[in-house]
Amino acid sequence: MNKINANTLERACMNAEIITIGTELLLGQIVDTNAAWLAQRLAALGVNLYYKTTVGDNRERIANAIRLAMQRADVVLTTGGLGPTVDDMTREAIADATGRLLVRDPELVAHITALFRRWGREPSANNLRQADVPEGAQVLPNPIGTAPGLLVEHDGRYVIAMPGVPREMKRMMDEQVAPFLRRLVGEDVVIKIRVLHTVGVGESLIDEQIADLEEGANPTVGLAAHSGQVDVRITARAPNEKQADVMIAQVERVIRKRLGDAIYGADDETLEGVVAQALARFGRGVVIESNTRGEIAARLRAVAPEVVQAAEVVQPEAVSCAEAERWAQDAREAHGAAWALVVLGTAGANEGLYGEQRGETVVALALGEQVHCKALGLGGADEHSLSWVRNRALDVVRRTLLMASP
Repeated sequence: MNKINANTLERACMNAEIITIGTELLLGQIVDTNAAWLAQRLAALGVNLYYKTTVGDNRERIANAIRLAMQRADVVLTTGGLGPTVDDMTREAIADATGRLLVRDPELVAHITALFRRWGREPSANNLRQADVPEGAQVLPNPIGTAPGLLVEHDGRYVIAMPGVPREMKRMMDEQVAPFLRRLVGEDVVIKIRVLHTVGVGESLIDEQIADLEEGANPTVGLAAHSGQVDVRITARAPNEKQADVMIAQVERVIRKRLGDAIYGADDETLEGVVAQALARFGRGVVIESNTRGEIAARLRAVAPEVVQAAEVVQPEAVSCAEAERWAQDAREAHGAAWALVVLGTAGANEGLYGEQRGETVVALALGEQVHCKALGLGGADEHSLSWVRNRALDVVRRTLLMASP
């Protein structure tokens, strides 16, 4: 594959596909962390990823998955199935998918034999299966394990097989596969990613407001929702970092104009970090919680220990703005604090459209003599519901502080 230069960047973007191999993955006996990690690495390298496949330890199905992947990707990355046991079938499947014979590599035989003799043993016939490679394959040494990786070029496509053991796979990817992919993509290509964090606005509404931007090819714009927050990811490809930054800045300005104060931060900024920084402008304060179980105070203290001078978890007799406002003012005065945050709520009954727990939460913030309160139609005792409540409560504080001055 020829080196990509800036003039052919749009036309020559590389596509990859990940295939993770192992029946234990299909059965849910282990979590597939390899695919997630590889996806992040590919994004950083500027390689598109459109498909991820998981397949069990079956030679025919693995070969079929590889054949299909080669039809739609320039590079196919596999993990797993390179061990010494009879159900490790990736070597054979790659040979089948590319129409090659398996041949025994004498250098690998010597390497495996030397390893076992250092351990005071002789390799078994199964151990030596790891020296079998598809004819013409490039062997990727494994410095911390016995299973070597493989790189096979076939009809202008590449199949790269790596071990399933995460630490072995990661080292092979970083030291051997990533440099190879950089050469394919082109050394003069820079990938920059900017993530804008929003809260309090639904994914569908954000999608409506920036739908035209999501159709762009470079930069690309994508959404990811989680617990009342939506991340807007901007990814730019350019010949250099400066040009990538300019491309991102142009799109970011449009997004910020459309979404306004729904955006609370970017990249490594967190909601609790932004709120803690805003509260610190007023001084130290008090946090009183019921249904959020002290987690809001804990999150604020984790990023700014000095901002919360006292915290308490309570069991209120009633949940209302009037009650929360009274608690907030009393707590601020009792502690001589600059501010007091009160979050009171109930779990409620199973009343949601999909049977989820619904309840009520009120958030009150006392700033000096002023008290602000907002009722949220959120509750629940499960962790998913509480995560929503905590994020929405912090957003109420953030938006209140945007309109206040110390």
